[in-house]
Amino acid sequence: MNIHHIYGKRFFFIAAFGLTGLMHQQAFAQKDSLKQETIDIISTYQPRLRDAAKLNLTASLPGVDTARPSLKYEVPSLNLNFMYQAAPLKPLALGKDSLDLLQNNFVKLGYGNLSTPYVQAGFGSGRHEQYNYGLFVNYTGSKGKDIENQDYSTLNTLAAGTYLMDKFQLNGSLAYDRNSLHYYGYDHTTPVEKSDIAQVFNQITATVSGSNLPNNDWAFSIKPKVKFIYFNDNYKRNEGAFMVNLPVRKQIFENIFLQAEGVLDLSNYKQGDNKTINNNVVAIHPAVDIIYPGFVLHAGVNPTWSNTPGVSKFYLLPDIVNETHLIRKKLILSSGWISYIEKNSYRNLTGRNPYFLGSLSDMQNTRIEEKYTGIKGTLGSHFNYNTKFASVTWYNLPLFINDTLDSKRFITLNEAEMRAFQLHAEVGYIQEEKFQARVSFDWFNYNKQETQQKPWALPAFQGNLNVTYLLGKKLHLNADLFSMSGAYYLFPDKTDFGKTDGAWDMNLGASYDITKNFGLWVNANNIFNSHYQRYYLYPSYGFNIVGGLLFKF
Repeated sequence: MNIHHIYGKRFFFIAAFGLTGLMHQQAFAQKDSLKQETIDIISTYQPRLRDAAKLNLTASLPGVDTARPSLKYEVPSLNLNFMYQAAPLKPLALGKDSLDLLQNNFVKLGYGNLSTPYVQAGFGSGRHEQYNYGLFVNYTGSKGKDIENQDYSTLNTLAAGTYLMDKFQLNGSLAYDRNSLHYYGYDHTTPVEKSDIAQVFNQITATVSGSNLPNNDWAFSIKPKVKFIYFNDNYKRNEGAFMVNLPVRKQIFENIFLQAEGVLDLSNYKQGDNKTINNNVVAIHPAVDIIYPGFVLHAGVNPTWSNTPGVSKFYLLPDIVNETHLIRKKLILSSGWISYIEKNSYRNLTGRNPYFLGSLSDMQNTRIEEKYTGIKGTLGSHFNYNTKFASVTWYNLPLFINDTLDSKRFITLNEAEMRAFQLHAEVGYIQEEKFQARVSFDWFNYNKQETQQKPWALPAFQGNLNVTYLLGKKLHLNADLFSMSGAYYLFPDKTDFGKTDGAWDMNLGASYDITKNFGLWVNANNIFNSHYQRYYLYPSYGFNIVGGLLFKF
């Protein structure tokens, strides 16, 4: 029962009792108003509430309803009426090619002191999807004014083309080179016939090469190349060479490539009625390339067979190169151990020294071994650098000395083993096409010769600086600075030796485009007018300048 309900009943009872007494008293008083009565209160009434009952409540969660509810939605359709009506689609016409027409052809004409004509021309096919071809011609020559018969001329022609098929690219070229010079390193107090000291080198080169066009990164690639060279001179020396290169490459995993290259280099040399001298090199270059971001490893070996007159040798040559990025693209550690054969054919030796006599009877090919390390990379967005410190060894290296019987011509002495430390460094700066500069040098410390007393005719230091600058898109400026240390030479009587002076040589050039198709050019060579000798008894030209016109169309 509610406690407030009980208390209310008691209060009502007491109030009713009090009211009845009061009415009785008033009635009695009216009856006997003069009589006085007293009321004695025996005790005081104290109401008391009943003890409340305590309720113990225990909370509990309702049971989990695991049944999946089935919810149904009904979206009423609403039709919208738009005032805007879209225009129908129409194809647009393709715009015209924005590329400018190529200037595929040029003719460069000039003339300078030392009776120097200059002719250069190039003709090209332009842009074609399946083929392109070109023709290049160059001719120049000079006549020395200080030294009699210090004359030379050179003619170079080249025709080349490329044909593109669906999965293969075919390249071909045919070249003819003619270089004329004179053996002017003689005692000019004694007159000589010019025809007796004239030399002319002729070379015909035919090349055919190709490469497949892989459509994905996992494709098999092959780049065969075949070259034929015929080389002869004024003294009935002729040499034929046949060379085949067959490189093959296959990606076997995402970062691992297998490759191999077969090399066949056959040549034969004959002078007059003498016996033909054969010089053959055959090699196979298997290798594996492991390429990761910041890490490259090329590991292989080069089994090589070298066959020269009286000497046939087999070599197993190392071919190991590694590049590790210490700081991504900025600091790269490059190191390697490589070895290769440098063929000493008549054409290669006259390329090094055009005054070579031409004796190959006991010539051997040179084996070169390099162990090197260095750093390279980029600095910012404009600088790049490359350094290398190497230990180099040459085996059977031919060194040039003046012939005892004819000092104006050179013979070779064989150096069985020569060692040197090499330091190479180069730094380049590129600012788009506007400004480019590069400085580089090579320094060799020849510290051991097994057979010869000195490294005859080999300069220990060579360096160069090249700068090009484009001013206002019309004026092109360029400068070249060369430096070379002296080289040891053996006197023709072989009683003593000497050393040529070091040299500085600077060239300056400029060209200006007057119009799109017409321009002017000028080249000034040997600004310091130094008559240095690369080979003993053969001083170079002094200052010479050539200038002319340039046509482009």
